Amino acid sequence: MEFPNPITKNRRRERERYWIILSILLLALLSGFLEGRFLELRSDLPFIGNILLFGLINLNVILLLLLTFLVLRNIAKLIFERKKDLLGSRLKTKLVVAFVGLTFIPTLPLFWLATHLLFSSLDSWFSHQVEQSLEQSVALGKDYLEQEGRNLLQDAASVGEELADLAEKGYSVGELPGGDEEDGFPSTLGATPPEPVGQKLRSILSQYQLDAMLFCDRRDSPVWQVVSGQLAEGDMSAIAAAVSQKGEIQPKAYRLKFSGEKEGLGATFALPPGDRPLPELEGRLVVIRLLPSPIKEKLASITSGYDDYLQLKLMNRPIRISHIVTFSIVMLLAIFAGVWFGFFLAKSITGPLQALLDATQMVAGGRLDVHLDSERRDEMGQLMASFNKMVRDLREGREKLGQAYGALQESNAELEEQRLYMEIVLGNIAAGVVSADAEGRIVTVNKSAEKTLGLNAAEAVGKPYWELITPDQVDIVKEFVQFYRINRQPRLERQVQVMIGGRLMVLLVKASVLLDDEGDCIGVVLVFDDLTELEKAQRMAAWREVARRIAHEIKNPITPIQLCAQRLRRQYLDRLGAEGGILDECTRTIVQQVDQMKHLVNEFSRFARLPSAQLASKDLGTIVDDAMSLYRHTYPHISFCVEKCPEMPLLRLDEGQMKQVIINLLENSIQALDGEEGTISIRLFHDAVLRIARLECADTGHGLSPEDKLRMFEPYYSTRERGTGLGLAIVASIVADHNGFVRVRDNVPRGTVIVIELPA
Repeated sequence: MEFPNPITKNRRRERERYWIILSILLLALLSGFLEGRFLELRSDLPFIGNILLFGLINLNVILLLLLTFLVLRNIAKLIFERKKDLLGSRLKTKLVVAFVGLTFIPTLPLFWLATHLLFSSLDSWFSHQVEQSLEQSVALGKDYLEQEGRNLLQDAASVGEELADLAEKGYSVGELPGGDEEDGFPSTLGATPPEPVGQKLRSILSQYQLDAMLFCDRRDSPVWQVVSGQLAEGDMSAIAAAVSQKGEIQPKAYRLKFSGEKEGLGATFALPPGDRPLPELEGRLVVIRLLPSPIKEKLASITSGYDDYLQLKLMNRPIRISHIVTFSIVMLLAIFAGVWFGFFLAKSITGPLQALLDATQMVAGGRLDVHLDSERRDEMGQLMASFNKMVRDLREGREKLGQAYGALQESNAELEEQRLYMEIVLGNIAAGVVSADAEGRIVTVNKSAEKTLGLNAAEAVGKPYWELITPDQVDIVKEFVQFYRINRQPRLERQVQVMIGGRLMVLLVKASVLLDDEGDCIGVVLVFDDLTELEKAQRMAAWREVARRIAHEIKNPITPIQLCAQRLRRQYLDRLGAEGGILDECTRTIVQQVDQMKHLVNEFSRFARLPSAQLASKDLGTIVDDAMSLYRHTYPHISFCVEKCPEMPLLRLDEGQMKQVIINLLENSIQALDGEEGTISIRLFHDAVLRIARLECADTGHGLSPEDKLRMFEPYYSTRERGTGLGLAIVASIVADHNGFVRVRDNVPRGTVIVIELPA
């Protein structure tokens, strides 16, 4: 199988990234070029310049957002790969951080320096001194024009006075009939005056350095004009039309523009001046003086410069933002280049590693037909070639292993059969079997051992034996170990008594030490039989035989003794008189002691001849009530309590024997109170899951010592001086005949509890 190289799959994606980066670079260069052109065109095309500036800002913002998106996208992709713990993500992170650091650390100072220089330049352009100088220059130009206007008004008043003087001297200044253009008076504006009048007017024009004079009558109709060679007829016609529209005359100077980019000042003056009675001069006098070209150009330059300054001042913040965005684009472009280059280098390394990882996972899944195809000549190519050789060797080894596995399977099947057979044998033998290794850890526990020792095989296996047994049991194990060390006998058999689950048990333990071929100990096997019930039965049988013989031997002589004592009492008690008291006391004592001996003989006989139980379905609660009723009134200082179980079913019982059990328990509890006030309670419980009926007889007597608890069910063992020691032995025997169990425990806070468990 040819395993594809993931590097070839990503070539198309890499080409797309190259085009994206190239497009961003071209847009950034175009933005810089247009921004430079904007600075050149801002004075000629102010409106278009504003649109261009904001277009550049928007373009830069778009580029900035695009670069920010690309950078954040790559960073988010890197973080996602790190969280997924993908192959090469850590290497990518290190390379990206390294290249971003190499680009960001030098770029950030350059960004700060460029921004600082830009802001310093802009601050110098828009400083208070520059603005104040421009404002003062504009104000100076305005002052100059206002002063020239005032001068022109004064000259207009002077010209009006001279025209009035000429009119008083008889010159026809206000009305000029005829028409002649030789003297500069077009026929359209009025007639040409005689030669002396024309000379006077031109003299006045030259004297006051005027460029044109225009006189209009009361109807605002042009009468005559005197023009220098710098103005055209069309300019004067426009001025005459403007004068005719002004209405009321105001002595004020105003600025005029003429053809050919000429500019000048004009002033209108009412004639005749003052109160001089010259009806022919009633009208308006317009005088015009052109501005010198150098002054006009300087004023225009000052005004244009100030307008450009105000426009640039409005663009100050957008220009700053535009350059900051441009610098940010350059910095982000460098960061993006670092991120992209880090990804590129990481992919050139992780691509082959990914192919190796995928192939390794396929090999781990059991496919050994994997082959990596690589044309690389570097170390990665050698690694892939080594991997292909390893897979080939594994494929050959698996074929050989399959053959060996077949043979091994047959051997394992035989061993498994033997193991199952041994488990079945161990699980079905009555003896308990426990094995441990050389370190004392449990290896095997069969079902009989679980039941006898109260262990759970699943929890016990693998644990040290001293964590599972009591200190007394540990001492027994130590005795076995000590015996082996001294005698070096691999087998040992001993009968021991141990406390397990609150019961004194008699076990026959057989210990075998496991030795290897070199004679070293590798473990131990313990086989033990529970002899508790057997030994108890043997003791019970022996005590019954003893009881039968004692009863037979004692019963024969005590009856004649009692009869003789009674006969002596009847025959000699009345005859002896005062001395009969001694006879009375002696015979009464003999009779009482014989009665006690008869009671003892009867107990022996009852213990020796317990009949077999006759089982029938009976109510245990009723039997308890019947037995308890015999004692309630006899012992008023004792509180008798019965707690029944409503769920208690009918049990298979011998009613007479079970009543004897209850009576013996009550007798034992009454004797434990020793005449003191107390409480005797019998509680009944039923466990439906375990199918067990439990009877608990509790008293508040003096309680029992641990030694008494171990032996209290043995025959002829009693804690009282005059006790026979047969009451609880009879209880244990009857309970055993009912396939039940009896045990004893302390009552809290005082007294003893005897527990009887019967099958339900």
